[in-house]
Order: sequence, then structure tokens, then C-alpha cells
Amino acid sequence: MTSRTWISMGVLAVVYGLTVTGCSPVADADGTPIIKTTTVDQPRLTEARALWSEEHGEFGDPYTAGKAAYDIAQLTQDPKWAREAISQLEAARSDMPNFPSATAYLGSAHSLMARDFPMQGAWQALPGPGFVRIYYVERAEALLSEAVAIDPTDPVARLIRAATVINMPAVLVDHDLAMADFDQLAKWEANPDLNPKHADVLRSAKWRGDFYSAYAEVLTEQGKTEQAATYQQKLTAFRKEFG
Repeated sequence: MTSRTWISMGVLAVVYGLTVTGCSPVADADGTPIIKTTTVDQPRLTEARALWSEEHGEFGDPYTAGKAAYDIAQLTQDPKWAREAISQLEAARSDMPNFPSATAYLGSAHSLMARDFPMQGAWQALPGPGFVRIYYVERAEALLSEAVAIDPTDPVARLIRAATVINMPAVLVDHDLAMADFDQLAKWEANPDLNPKHADVLRSAKWRGDFYSAYAEVLTEQGKTEQAATYQQKLTAFRKEFG
């Protein structure tokens, strides 16, 4: 057994083990996961629930359903929803192997499974549970890199990788890689013509809002106050413009 594995189990117990309290994977009689959340982002949760209801099923779109389940998993910290996201996004990836976003969200969903693994606290240090969480971390890392490799210029896949990796324990993943992603995205955001293939995405309100929010938070956490202030100002202006 590698030293990384033993260190990783301990880090997961400390870092991921602190993130979930009072969330259990329960379901209705028909198997539909019940949402248990104290989140304040109710509009996003309501939208995700509506998308899930519309797209989950035989005639739905697996990517949209998977993205909805992913959003619910992020907000509720319920691993049942992360499993739903993985299931749907695996189907989407199978249907669209060259669509970077499907692979990127699938990777990020695996990181949510590691974060919200049902067994918390000291029990995670046992080899079985510890290995399961390590599997999800390593699978997340591999899928996120695969997504960027499909199209290295895709700003959506690169932002998903950056935002996911930077929030995982540094002993397990490469935070320098995440920051390199953010720095590249900042260059594209400042001048979308540097990435003509995806210039429309870089100018879109949805992508810019996600990027400003994620990058401002990361820069603040790293103590880069001047850069953080710049992107916080951009985020404030964006919210005034788009609400």
C-alpha cells in the first residue's frame, strides 16, 4: 500500500468528513431521492428539481438530467443525488464521447461522491471505506483531465476542472493545475478573441457569472486580495446587469 493511500484516507477523514452533517440518502417509495437541505440557494434548487422531473426517465435527456442531479447533489450534500448524477452522466458520456462538458461534470460528480460519502468521521480510516473514497477522488481526477484533453480550448470543461480540483485536498490532487486553468481562463475572459472557437461561450452571461464567482472565491482564499477585488468587482457589475 502506498504512503499516498494512507495519507489520503486521513486527509479525507479530516477534510471531507467535516462537510456533511444530518444528510442521509433516503428515498420515496418509488425510489426517487428525497431532498434534505438547509441551503439558502432555493431558486437554483427549485430549477434543478424541475429539470430533474422533466428529463429523468425513458424519454428524457441524460445530460440535462445528470446536470440537474449534480446541482441538487452540490446543494444538498446527499450522496444519493451524486449517484444519480453519475448514472445519468455516464449515459450522456456514452452517447456523446466527444462532448467535454458531459465528461467534466461526470468527473466532478465523482468528487461529490467522495465529499459526501455516507460513512463519516473516524470510520473512514478503515481500509474499505477509505479505499472507496480514494477511488472516487482518483476517478474524478482522471475524468476531469480526460474532459480537457477532448478539447483543451473548451472553457466550460476547463472551469469545471479548475473549480473541482481546487476544492479537493491538495495532498490528492494538483492545485497548481487548477490555478493554471484559472489563469488561462482569465486570459480568455479578458480577450475572448484569443479563443475564437469558444468566443461566444466566453462572452456568455452564464459562463462569465460562473467564472467570476469561482475565481474571486479562490483568489480570496489564497490571500491574493488585489486580484480578488478585481474579480469581485466584475462579479458585482455582472449581478447588477443580469440580476
